[in-house]
Amino acid sequence: MNKKITLPILFSILFSTWLNPALIHGSSKKAPHGYSKSVIANSSTILVPDNYTTIQEAINAADEGDTIFVRAGTYYEHLVMDKPLSLVGENRHNTTIDGNGTKIIIHLKADNINLSGFIIQNGELGILFWYSNNNNCTGNAVSNNSYGIYLYYSGDNVFTGNTVANSSQYGIYLVGSGYNVFTGNTVANSSQYGIYLAGSGRNTFAGNIVSSNNNEGIYLHHSDGNVLSGNIVSNNRDGIHLGDSDGNVLSGNIVSNNRDGIHLYYSRYNVFTGNTVANSSQYGISLSSSSHNEILHNNFINNIEQSSSVNSVNSWDNGAEGNYWSDYTGTDANLDGIGDKPYTIDENRQDSHPLMAIFLQFNIITENQSHEIAAVCNSTISDFQYYYTSRNRTKALSFKVNGTKGKGFCRICVPNALIAPPHTVTVNHSPPLYFKTVYTNETHTWLYFTYDYQEHEVTIVHMSYPEQLVLSQWAILCLAIIIVVLLAVSFRYYRMFNKQKKVIQAYERELGSFPVSHPERARTRFIKDVIERKEKIEKFERKYGITIKPANTLEDLIKKLGVEKEGKN
Repeated sequence: MNKKITLPILFSILFSTWLNPALIHGSSKKAPHGYSKSVIANSSTILVPDNYTTIQEAINAADEGDTIFVRAGTYYEHLVMDKPLSLVGENRHNTTIDGNGTKIIIHLKADNINLSGFIIQNGELGILFWYSNNNNCTGNAVSNNSYGIYLYYSGDNVFTGNTVANSSQYGIYLVGSGYNVFTGNTVANSSQYGIYLAGSGRNTFAGNIVSSNNNEGIYLHHSDGNVLSGNIVSNNRDGIHLGDSDGNVLSGNIVSNNRDGIHLYYSRYNVFTGNTVANSSQYGISLSSSSHNEILHNNFINNIEQSSSVNSVNSWDNGAEGNYWSDYTGTDANLDGIGDKPYTIDENRQDSHPLMAIFLQFNIITENQSHEIAAVCNSTISDFQYYYTSRNRTKALSFKVNGTKGKGFCRICVPNALIAPPHTVTVNHSPPLYFKTVYTNETHTWLYFTYDYQEHEVTIVHMSYPEQLVLSQWAILCLAIIIVVLLAVSFRYYRMFNKQKKVIQAYERELGSFPVSHPERARTRFIKDVIERKEKIEKFERKYGITIKPANTLEDLIKKLGVEKEGKN
């Protein structure tokens, strides 16, 4: 420790911990409230230093529900807030409460307190919530304290847009505290841990930045049922560490440039989904004696070792999709965005359905309902949007894809409630190079399509039932026309066939009146032919002055041919 908490504070915390049995593994109950919200008929605003020269004097004089507005300046004070109030600084950049290197700067001992707009610096505890519930802490800069924000058996508090920096111990520390929400805060440069939960459950950390802390960025110790979502955790010793903590959900976090991205030790039944873990100097994810965890749809990118699993049995895929591993060398011969061979975790464990590209998630809100769309794509996706036009009842997704070389592909999961099948995919208003529906069920449809690498606009459309009906009517009409044309052609050829058949039959009847033997038929036909062409030969002789001596009988013809044949020989 660079600084030590004074003995009275340390003694009181330890003594209360010893007496209070709530500090147990994975607190799942709300922190005790024990208050009834006061209804204030009239509230007033007190100005500091206009009405009172110190903030504490204003707090002492205020009634419940009052607002204390503190003008810009530096106030060397240690505040105790023991009633519901709003304490508002004029500007978080120049309204400072300085602890002068000692004690608790702001000590909250009541509920329903609003605290915003201050620089809170140079104390042992920047802000202490002591059995304090339903408070709002917004837009404060808490710096250069041993502990930045400390919650002790406190619940249902909301922390938004605060900066906690340069703490000599922990940036944010929760003991036995639950149902608190931290959103959009920055915790950086702590000498120990950025965020530390001890025996604290059912808290939510969303959209926070946790960086450059000497130990873990976020550490959960004996803490169950917490949600960590959309946080950026970078440049810490370990990014996120779970020690003997169960049933937590980590989703959509970006964890990069840490020693271990995610580390589990004796932790079970946790869910990791949609996280990106990149550039870890040791392991992307490390599990030790931690089983029954679900690890799905995460991106493990350029970590020295992507994973480590010791005495741990976990689920790495859901039977259809797994995770993306940047060092996977398999192929996708059946064109569905899933690798054809498993990715090996260790000799006994594997991701059986590794993704062929980075997993992405998008959220569409329409008609007060949220729809999650998942994509596996080797291109950059931007301008993701959904639109519906009532005039032609068109529902569509539209987004841009951009790549540099080769062939691009997307595997996208579309909620049927958003766009029902069947689907039509276009790339720059033209069909993609390849398209297929991978799978569909009652709730979702998985589509796969490819395109040449460059910037494209992709549209996924569903046509409403009336449009499908119109399309069907056109198809029926075209089919009817084709049938009519085919019938007409068939009838024409049928008539021609019958006519030819009659000619053949007449010819056969004529032949049937001749003698039965073939030579006799030939002789008779030859004589008839000689008679028919005699007049033509006479005209030809008169015209050209030549004499033609045709064969008058079949035998003469055969004889002449025989002579000619001998002459040629």
